[in-house]
Order: sequence, then structure tokens, then C-alpha cells
Amino acid sequence: MSIFLKAVQRINPSHPDEPKKWYPVQYTTKMVDESEVAMLIAEETTLNPMEAAMAIRQLRKVMQRLLLDGKSVKLGDWGTFNVTLNTEGADTREALTAHNVKRVNINFQPGDELKTAMQKADFVWLDKLTENGTSDKPSEHEEEHESIL
Repeated sequence: MSIFLKAVQRINPSHPDEPKKWYPVQYTTKMVDESEVAMLIAEETTLNPMEAAMAIRQLRKVMQRLLLDGKSVKLGDWGTFNVTLNTEGADTREALTAHNVKRVNINFQPGDELKTAMQKADFVWLDKLTENGTSDKPSEHEEEHESIL
């Protein structure tokens, strides 16, 4: 398992006259949908794919209901979901209404377990994969993988 990187050159918006710098940018290789997640859960548990899919759908419903009820949802050490708002100010308290809420957002704050897992990330540069002609799978060559630890 590796996180894919590509090199991108960018201007610093605070200092547009300075030379551009190169930055590593994460490259997403695929969007995994709910049915594929259910299949993966089924492979690692005693649930069949339909039961796993039903559990995911129910988790979505329960979380939506709890968030709309003003609650935060903590899923163990994995992380916490909560609602945040984008609002517009009013000149007086009397002028303040629900119309001052411009957008409702969902925030996810990862827990210690997920943060720790992400710090063990292994990185693979896309251009090195392309050079080796193995764009479908990461190469196992040591020099192409970098770890942040």
C-alpha cells in the first residue's frame, strides 16, 4: 500500500515575484465506492457482501440523523464527525435569524489511531512508476518508495 505522489511547480501567492517551487502532491488513483468497500469488509469479516452493504447504509442513516440532531459522532479511536457552519453576521441580535447560516459543513477530526496509521505512509513517485513501465502497480524497488518515518 502506497500513496502516490506527483511533482507540481507552484507560485507562492504571497510572493508572486519569487521563483516557483516544486511540491509533492498526492495523486488519487481510484475512487472506491460503497459497494467495493462492502466487498472488502465482507472479505475480512463473517458478514456477507449484502450484510456489509446494509451496515454501511445504516451507519450513514444513523450518522446523518445524529448530526442533524446537533450531536457529534465519535467512532472509537478512528475519529469524530461534527457539524460546522458558515455564517453571515447581523448588525443586531434582533436581526439575527437562521437565514444568517449560509452553509452547513461536516468536519472529520481523525483520532489517534488513524493519525498514527497515516504517519506510517509509504510514498511512490508516479514518474518513477511510468519510467519503469509499471503504471498499474507500485514497484517494489526500494529507491522508488519513501517513508515519512
